[in-house]
Amino acid sequence: MASSSTAVLFLLLATAGIASAALSRERQFLDPHNKARKAVKVPNLSWDPNLAKYAQNWANKQARNNCQLKTSNGPYGENMYWTSWSSTPLEAVKAFVSEKKFYNHASNTCTAKTKTSCLMYTQVVWKKTTKLGCASSRCPRGGTITVCSYNPRGNFIGQRPY
Repeated sequence: MASSSTAVLFLLLATAGIASAALSRERQFLDPHNKARKAVKVPNLSWDPNLAKYAQNWANKQARNNCQLKTSNGPYGENMYWTSWSSTPLEAVKAFVSEKKFYNHASNTCTAKTKTSCLMYTQVVWKKTTKLGCASSRCPRGGTITVCSYNPRGNFIGQRPY
């Protein structure tokens, strides 16, 4: 009897650990997004499992195509990040947010030569965006591709992110 009780307890603890690990991955994406949003006084995003599934499907497709950074042209806003190493969610979001230095809020423009060098940042802080889902996939030749999907999408010409 003690052995079956121990087995049940072990199963419950293992299940809790799996749920905790999954939540932790979500938080690894969500928390740095919300930290950047808090800095500009816009509401927090919430995690959307459907967006995460969409992002995972796109990341997997890109991985099958040698991790080319091609947008899905889908119904959601999208940020992508590729590294030649096994990167973390935090590294991806830091890369998106690092574009803040290229955004001029007063003129609502990207200040670098490409004029699009701040669009990942502005998507992160887009005030009307409320939901987030992100995922990563391993590239066949090494590395990681990360995709974050945003709903509703942002980066509309002539509109300010916040």
